[in-house]
Order: sequence, then C-alpha cells, then structure tokens
Amino acid sequence: MTRFKWLVVLALVAVAFGTILAGEDCHGKKCSMSTQACLDAMATKMHDSGYVGVMLNHDESEGTLSIESVIPGTPADAAGLKAGDVLVALNGTRISKDNEAALEKARGDWRPGQKVTYTIQRGGLEQQVTLALASMPADMLARMIGQHMLEHASVAVAKK
Repeated sequence: MTRFKWLVVLALVAVAFGTILAGEDCHGKKCSMSTQACLDAMATKMHDSGYVGVMLNHDESEGTLSIESVIPGTPADAAGLKAGDVLVALNGTRISKDNEAALEKARGDWRPGQKVTYTIQRGGLEQQVTLALASMPADMLARMIGQHMLEHASVAVAKK
C-alpha cells in the first residue's frame, strides 16, 4: 500500500505547494523559479492562506484521503475532526481525481476566517463538519518554506 502524507493548508495542504503556488510553475514538478522568487511567493501566498490543521494520509490503492492526526488547537480540532475520519467532499465537491482541479482552485482561494464544510465518513456514516479557517502558524510556515528551500539548495548543488 502506497502512503503519502500531507499537511493541509487549506486544508489539504500537502497539496500545499502545488495548490499555493499553482500558476507559479511549481505544481507537479520541481520548482523552476529562482530561490528568492520562490521564497517571496511562498511567504506571501502561504501567509494569506487559510489553515485547517491536519495531517492526511492518501491511500492510492483505495483512492481515499483520511485524517492521520489532528493538530491540537487548530480549526480541525475545534470542529471535532478526528484521526481516522475519511474526507469525502469539500464544500459539496467530491474529493476525487476527477475533481482535482476544482478542489485545488478552492483551496487556493482559502483565506483566514472563511468557513469551509467537509463531508466526512466516520464509523460508516457520512456527516458534515464546518470549520473556520485560521492563519497558518508562523512555525508551520517557516517549516514548510524551509523544506522547500532545501529542495532549491539540492537542485542548485546538483547543477554544479
């Protein structure tokens, strides 16, 4: 079973770099922007993006996206999301490969204070959970930018 972990900025942030930098040539491939241009774009876009506060697990074999853990004190925690919840839809749009573009656009438009509604599956039943997005915590922002900047450094070293 193949597992990928994401941090949601928009919830669903792992998709974070692709979602946040969509249109900046960073989606689905190595970032082609200069290090400084990428740093500036990430700092601006991520700072102004809404934050949910979950770690996600994408099970490609089953096509499911489930919550692996909920970060304490985040909008996800306040809304009652729990580890093991399966994310079925976001604001009425089913979470699937067929709806990937629409979901990425929706996540890219998230702002702190905005309300979003997830349809989740818990214990075999579907239910809706609404939460208000928060600003991304500074330590999380720094960590995500730092990880991406390390990718830039490794690409720069490989080119030499």
